[in-house]
Amino acid sequence: MSNKVIVIKSDGTHTSAMDQAQTEKYLGNLLNSDRQSNLKQSLNDVYSNKGKATGSYKFAGFPVLHASSGVLGVKSVSLFFYDNGGDHYIMAMGEHTGASTYKLTDYGQADGDFKFKATISI
Repeated sequence: MSNKVIVIKSDGTHTSAMDQAQTEKYLGNLLNSDRQSNLKQSLNDVYSNKGKATGSYKFAGFPVLHASSGVLGVKSVSLFFYDNGGDHYIMAMGEHTGASTYKLTDYGQADGDFKFKATISI
């Protein structure tokens, strides 16, 4: 198990496998500085295999997990990903908009459930 992250870009292409510091820098470029600590905590959960079930959502045939950090209505970062072969594939990033809803405000796919700006309800 390599325990790396691969980011699936909005055009469907993949980044190379990255360690946590590389992933933090890559995804951090999409966020304001006040949400960087939330990103770091969410990535800690991804790399520590602490992702939570995301209802019946699937991506590329795999069950989707999520990792979130922050306070609803203040600031948060939620990562949506699936695991395959010991690696974590992140396909979207957003924030809490309700107790069990998330808006993909920062990055997402071109179409489908994890489309950029979509709302995910668990």
